[in-house]
Amino acid sequence: MAADTSNLLYIGAILSVALGAMSLRIIRKNKDLEWNEALAARIICWMFIGKGIQNAAVANMQDTSVDIWQFYAQLSSGLDNLFTGTIIALALIYPVPLLRNEKQVKIGFSIVFGFIVYVMLLEVSGNPYTVFELPGIVYWIAMLCWSTMYLKFRLIDPGNSNDSTDNIAMVSGLFLTLLMGHIWMWWPGMLLQSNYFYFFDLGGGPMTSMTWDYLWNASYTICIVTGIMLLSVEIYQYSKGNGSKLLYLIVPYFILGAIGYIVYSAPETTVSHTRGTNDTLASIWNLLTSQLHFTVMRPMIAMFVLLKFGLFNINEDTKPMAKIMTIILIVVATSAILELIQSIVPINQMISAALLGIIIALGIGWEERSFDRLASNKSNVRVGVGKRWFPNVFISQKTLERLDFICLVYILVIFLISFIVWQTDMLVTVMLERYAEAGGVG
Repeated sequence: MAADTSNLLYIGAILSVALGAMSLRIIRKNKDLEWNEALAARIICWMFIGKGIQNAAVANMQDTSVDIWQFYAQLSSGLDNLFTGTIIALALIYPVPLLRNEKQVKIGFSIVFGFIVYVMLLEVSGNPYTVFELPGIVYWIAMLCWSTMYLKFRLIDPGNSNDSTDNIAMVSGLFLTLLMGHIWMWWPGMLLQSNYFYFFDLGGGPMTSMTWDYLWNASYTICIVTGIMLLSVEIYQYSKGNGSKLLYLIVPYFILGAIGYIVYSAPETTVSHTRGTNDTLASIWNLLTSQLHFTVMRPMIAMFVLLKFGLFNINEDTKPMAKIMTIILIVVATSAILELIQSIVPINQMISAALLGIIIALGIGWEERSFDRLASNKSNVRVGVGKRWFPNVFISQKTLERLDFICLVYILVIFLISFIVWQTDMLVTVMLERYAEAGGVG
């Protein structure tokens, strides 16, 4: 089952890096985006380039038993910090900018970048995985920003409601799903006070403190509360005849959570820092739910936002690449799901190949219609919304290019730091020290 997890992570890595890099190339050609949309589009691209490399690092870490695991562990941690920073920055500016002028944008982004550097310095100084890193802060900030936007525009007075206000709520809900969807599937464990939710060792043994684990657990709890809030509001609006497609995205997570409660509550099931288990059924369930969200659903949600809400400029020059991206998404996602099914239910390879061909053919046919519909029927978040919600801020093209450069340099620096950590056995040293302090075996 570990091999299946690694394979899925590799698939997610290829998907995220390919879509992120190709999207960035298209977005760099679009000079007509509003300032916050231009920033958001680039942030989304770098978010998934970094996340894709991180998925590959985690997969390699699972496949190796020699000391090089330290390289992949540090690389994964550093790129997870990039993901945290990009999510926070994105929540501050999109779909509605909470940073209201150029000075606030500079200060806000400087604080986010400073926090990433601060966490990186903690790790390279021999203090990784401590409460000083503020574990789980990304969930709290995202919850405050996107939940506020969602509630404000989803529950707006009917007289002021229009397509744009609905779209703002939709985008906010999509990003909350992207970030928190895998946690929503643990809602029964939180509400029913199950051991599998409240008693888990996130870091693995004495590597992390109880306070660290508590902060992460508190973050997971606030994510589930956020998900229940979204579900309740969507059901309420649906009952009033104002339903949204967001409801159809959220409901499956909670249904899967109810089924997962039966799986994870089995007496022989134990939960590790990856939320995996020592039980075959529970491991399979984790693979089909949480891991599939990480590797497939997140890129799909991001691609939908980029295409549907006008962050791509689809013209004769960019349309071929945009269609290639959509086809890659369909083919890779379909292959991943079929491989997962084949790893659980033995299927003859010839039958598997035939099914894959049929599904891909149907998917590409569906892609032709859906892509044209998305490209020609873009949704807007500004039309009909008061100008006070969207202040004019000047962000130069040079600043946008500088953002790309900073993200690229950060990733390269993380590779260098990870190499140094590996060569100096820093993580092994920290582990031995913390095991010794806890009275464990060195």
